[in-house]
Amino acid sequence: MKYLFTTLSLICLLVQVGYCQLSTKSLIDFSAITFESKGAFFSTPVKTSTDNVVLGSHNKNVYFFNNQGKLLNTFKAKGWIHATPKELSDKTISLGSYDGFIYFFDQVGNMVNKIKPGGTIFTEVAEVAKNKLVFGTNKGKIVLYDMNNEHFKYLRVKNIVHGTPTVLSNGNIAIGSNRKRLYIIDQDANILSEYKTKGWIMHSKPLESSNKQIIFGSYDKYLYNISSNSELNWKFKTGGKIHASPIETPDGTIIVGAFDGFVYFLNENGELINTFETGKKVVSSAAMVNDSTVVIGSFDEYLYLLTTKGELIDKYHAEGKIFSSPVVLENGNIVCSTVEGKVHFVSIYNRSKHPYFDNMVNTDLKTIVPEIDMDHPEIQKY
Repeated sequence: MKYLFTTLSLICLLVQVGYCQLSTKSLIDFSAITFESKGAFFSTPVKTSTDNVVLGSHNKNVYFFNNQGKLLNTFKAKGWIHATPKELSDKTISLGSYDGFIYFFDQVGNMVNKIKPGGTIFTEVAEVAKNKLVFGTNKGKIVLYDMNNEHFKYLRVKNIVHGTPTVLSNGNIAIGSNRKRLYIIDQDANILSEYKTKGWIMHSKPLESSNKQIIFGSYDKYLYNISSNSELNWKFKTGGKIHASPIETPDGTIIVGAFDGFVYFLNENGELINTFETGKKVVSSAAMVNDSTVVIGSFDEYLYLLTTKGELIDKYHAEGKIFSSPVVLENGNIVCSTVEGKVHFVSIYNRSKHPYFDNMVNTDLKTIVPEIDMDHPEIQKY
């Protein structure tokens, strides 16, 4: 009883002095380095293996930054950059443009090659195997490109292919299109199976879950879970169109945002765990900050830090609508961009300014109590 009374008294004292709060929000602070341009950002920033950042703009520029937000280089294309960059296995960066080219760069932004497959390139490139790429175009084609032989193979599927391809663990490819179908194709561009929805699959990159199911969203407002041969396992209806790509957390939670302004948290069976409401539509996909924390943007101009169970930790005002998805760098910085032309490199830290209390961020009192070290010098001061 004496130990319990002492512990509870200590907790109350820590609450009073500001080290331990019932709300984690008071422990979080943000600082940011911001780059401003005159073009809208729809392209999602991507980190490279050297922890640099690459993204394209509707002002036709491709920007290369280091992980502190310093601009390293720019490249001017002849068309809007809407697609998301992709680092390939040889460390080159690929990126498609409205000018019909896919460009290839080294890590600091020097162009090393370009190809012209025909049509506008909306989608992120996926690497099927070393030196073999897959992507979609506005000409109603899924394209496989053999870089060694400089050979294109086309699969005509009608309508725009705006969906982002995913290479599955068995080597096949899942990709959505504006024909309201998700296609499963092999590496020779043969259709193995397809699943028909009632809405466009505009961007949503299929997620291959830990149990090898394929999860994707559609403009018909549903999040779908299908098998590798396109048989439906479950579907969940949201309140808005789904443009975002779903993610899976280490504990198996599926997270996706929708145009109704909500972020949805589902279990592996497609059952709703929780929702989090932002102020406006959510086009952005979520990204993992750590095993228990995700970050996601909204058109309400805020970048949200949430637990994997849908609870708000804090939010950062990005001073513009967030269309693209955030990325978390190795140094802990979060990078997000806005439709208004800003790129933020956001640092997060707790206000206690003492590393002993770092474990209190993103936790609650039930977690903190057993971990209190009664002999710690910071505790002994009280």
